Amino acid sequence: MAARPRTLKNRKLPPNLYPNGKYWRYRNPITGLMTSINRPIEEAIKLARAANLKLAALVVDDGALLTLLTGDRLPTVSNLLQRFHDEWLVDKGYAARTLEEIKFKIERYRQDLGDRLIGQMDVLAMAEYLDQFSNNAYTKHRGLWVQIFAFAVAKGLAERNNAELTLVKKEAEKKRQRHTLEGLKSIIDAATTPPWLKRAIRLALTSLQRREDIVTWLKSAADMEKNTLTVSPGKTQGYDNPVHLKIKMGAALREVVGECLRSPLASPYLIHYKPKARRREQIDAKDHWTSVTPDYLTKEFSKARDAAHAYDHVPAGERPTFHEIRALGAWLYEQQNFPQEYIQALLGHADEKMTRHYQEGHGNKTIEYVEVGAELAF
Repeated sequence: MAARPRTLKNRKLPPNLYPNGKYWRYRNPITGLMTSINRPIEEAIKLARAANLKLAALVVDDGALLTLLTGDRLPTVSNLLQRFHDEWLVDKGYAARTLEEIKFKIERYRQDLGDRLIGQMDVLAMAEYLDQFSNNAYTKHRGLWVQIFAFAVAKGLAERNNAELTLVKKEAEKKRQRHTLEGLKSIIDAATTPPWLKRAIRLALTSLQRREDIVTWLKSAADMEKNTLTVSPGKTQGYDNPVHLKIKMGAALREVVGECLRSPLASPYLIHYKPKARRREQIDAKDHWTSVTPDYLTKEFSKARDAAHAYDHVPAGERPTFHEIRALGAWLYEQQNFPQEYIQALLGHADEKMTRHYQEGHGNKTIEYVEVGAELAF
């Protein structure tokens, strides 16, 4: 059914929108169905444009061929995500690990929603997509989508921020219990715990570093001849005074670092693994195909913890995660009578007693490592 020709009076209206007395009607370009829009002209035009955008993919059988013929890029979510990455994300000054996490999320969005038109991502579609995530994950994904849509509105790719109109959820209060040394040992000793994860647990316990730093620790940071291990905690790199540590390795830390270095799997990272399946989109989203993402480390630890029955007596929602290993390690150092300043330094807290800062001057800034120790017996 062909569209009716435009009159001179209606030429300024978007396609498929027609006067209906003092109001308007929208003609579905596929079915020909006419729908009344009893709204002022400004709202009617916005609705018509949104409908045209949403139906565009259905009108054209081959979007790729259309792009080739016209030289235009369809306003897809995939194209929006690419522009968000290229024009907005790169200039935000995020820490490397934070940036990688955001890129990993964006790649997931591309897989899930990339083929959709931006106009199809209305409030309902956005809400349905976010509802698949639990409270805390919902909050984080919603926050990123709010930023993506804010960019889309600013670039004229969307009329409004549909992500911002979705339900705001309060993050669930964390009630994690502390690890016990016995509980953690049972996870390490369990046959169900992968070897790479056992090394990650021991590395975190002896070094007191955060999850994000454990999975990004490069082999090149270890100097076995000088018995040192350097690290620049990612969480502090956005501070005015970033923290850089040179850790003198005790026997337990040196042992696990040595195991990481002797792993037969070629990887630049101390903690690494061989994925069961190497999907191209997953590989592209990571720095290296053997690297472990923070979320994957958390999930695999939880699986190993439950498989080892380490905390079956604790309610599922309160069982300690990988994050709590750091707190246990700090407590164990205290029990072995290490000074509080020693522990604070190893934790990487930004304090004048344990850190030195980038040198100010006219030349390039250089890193000066603070020498600390990690000699917990384990």
